[in-house]
Amino acid sequence: MQRPIREPAELVRSTTEQAGPLEREYRLAEWEAAVRATPEALRREQGAQEAYMRFWANPGVYGAAREALESGSPEDPGLRRQLGLIRLTAERYQLEPVLLERIASTEAQVRERYYNFRGVVDGRARSDNELDEILRSSADSGEVRRAWEASKQVGAQVAGGVRELARLRNQAAREQGYRDHFQRSLALDEIDEAGLFALFERLDRATLPLFASLKDRLDRLRAGRFGLPVEALRPWHYGERFFQSPPPLEPIDLDGLFADRDPVELAAATYSGLGMDVRGILAASDLYPRAGKNQHAFCTHIDRGGDIRTLNNLVPNRRWTETLLHELGHGVYEQYLDPELPWLLRQPSHSLTTEAVAILMGSLTGDEPWLRKVLGVAPPRAREIAAAAGRLEQAGRLVFTRWCLVMTHFERRLYADPDGDLDSLWWELVERYQLLRRPEGRRSPDWAAKIHLALVPVYYQNYQLGHLAAEHFRHHLVREAGGIVDRGQAGLWLRERVFRPGAGEDWQSHIRSATGEALAPEYFVESLGG
Repeated sequence: MQRPIREPAELVRSTTEQAGPLEREYRLAEWEAAVRATPEALRREQGAQEAYMRFWANPGVYGAAREALESGSPEDPGLRRQLGLIRLTAERYQLEPVLLERIASTEAQVRERYYNFRGVVDGRARSDNELDEILRSSADSGEVRRAWEASKQVGAQVAGGVRELARLRNQAAREQGYRDHFQRSLALDEIDEAGLFALFERLDRATLPLFASLKDRLDRLRAGRFGLPVEALRPWHYGERFFQSPPPLEPIDLDGLFADRDPVELAAATYSGLGMDVRGILAASDLYPRAGKNQHAFCTHIDRGGDIRTLNNLVPNRRWTETLLHELGHGVYEQYLDPELPWLLRQPSHSLTTEAVAILMGSLTGDEPWLRKVLGVAPPRAREIAAAAGRLEQAGRLVFTRWCLVMTHFERRLYADPDGDLDSLWWELVERYQLLRRPEGRRSPDWAAKIHLALVPVYYQNYQLGHLAAEHFRHHLVREAGGIVDRGQAGLWLRERVFRPGAGEDWQSHIRSATGEALAPEYFVESLGG
C-alpha cells in the first residue's frame, strides 16, 4: 500500500499531476462511446473509467486528505478547499478493487443497451426523436400509445442491470458506514438529506394546488384532442415519454417559428449578445443525430483546460434550440472559469450551479427580447408569443417540479430496497405527484427506461435545486442588469461572479457570495404565480 502523503501542498500537487491525465482519458473515452457506441469504444470507456476509479480508490490519498483536514491544517482556505474536494472525491471510490470493477463492468453493459436502443413501433425501429415527434404531434390515441410503449421497451432490457447497480452501489456505501448509496451520494455532494427533503416537502405543498389546476386544464385539452372522456386519458396522451414537460396549452405554433432557423446560429447570437463567444465549443461539438449515437444531450469539459464539447441531436424546433442553449450554458460556465485557478478548483462550484445557468439560458427562447433580437420576430407578434410562452414556461416549471419529486423519492426508495416491487412503486409515485392514471394491468419496469437511474444516479435533485438557483440568478440579473438578452452587463456578472470563482467555495457559500442572499425557494415559487 502506498504510504500517505502528509504534506498538504504536496498531496494537492501529486493528486493534480496524476488525476488530470486520467480524467482527460476518461472524458475522451466517454465522448467517443457517446458519439459512436461501438464495442471497441465502449470497452475503451470502461477501461478508462476503471483506471480513473482505481486512482481515486488509493487509500493513501484519501487518508492523507482526511488527516490533514481533521488536524486543522492548512490554514490557507484555498488549500483547505482543495483538500476537501480530494477527500470527497476519493471517498466515493474507497472500495475493494473487485467491487469497483464490477460496478464499472455493469455500467458498461447497461450503457451499451441504452445507447443502441431504438423502440419498435409497428415493426419499425424508431429513434427517440421519432418517438417524441409522434407523442407530440399525433392525435391518434392508438398511435401515441404504441409510441409510448415502444419508448419503455428498453426498461425490460436494463431493469436487471439497474437493480444490480443499486445493490453494488449499496454494498460500497455500507462498507463506508452509510445507510445506502442514496445517503452517501448526497453527503459526498455536500447536500444535507434532511434539509433536501424538508425543502422538497415545501415545494410539494406550494406547487400541488397550482399543478392540480393546471392538470385539470390539460386534461380537458387532451381529452378534446383525442376525442376521449377525461377518465380515459393515460400517460401516453400527454405529449411526452415521462410527462417531464407539458404539451401545448394554447393555439400558438412555437415550433413553427423555428422550422427554418438553424439552432446553431441562434445559439451563437444569443451568447454573443452577452459578450460570450461559443464558436470554439460549437466547432468541437457533435450536433446532429445519426445511428449508433447517444440520443440525449450533454456538455463535457475534457481537460479542464478549454477542450469543451456538447453532444446534441439537433433538429430545427424550439425544444432542440432550447436544449442547445442549455448545454452551452454548461459550456460557457466551464469556458470562463479563471484559468489561473488550481486544477482541483477549475470546475463549477457544484452541479446545481451549472444546472442553474443552463436552465436560465435554455429558458430564453420564450423571452420577448430574445424573440425580437435573436429570432427576429416583429414586436407586436413577439409580445403575443412571449405572453403565451411565459404561461407555457410557468406550466413547464410546475410539471418538471412534480416530475423531480417522482424521481427523487423513487431513487431514495430504490436504494432502500433494490429488490422491492419497483414497478408498483413507480406508478404509486407517478399517480401521487404527477396525477397521472396508471395503465390498467400494466406490469413492466417502466422506471428503468429513465437512463439517469442507471448512469447518472442520485442527480435529479440537482436539476430542481438548479431551477431554484436559476430563478435566484434571474431575479438578481433583472434587478442589476435590467434583464439578460443582449445585456453585456448580465454576461459580465455571470462571468465574474458565477463562473470565474470555480469551486473555490461550497455551493451554498458561492451563491451567497454571488448574489448576497442564501438560496431559498421563494423566487422560484413566485415565478410559478404562487
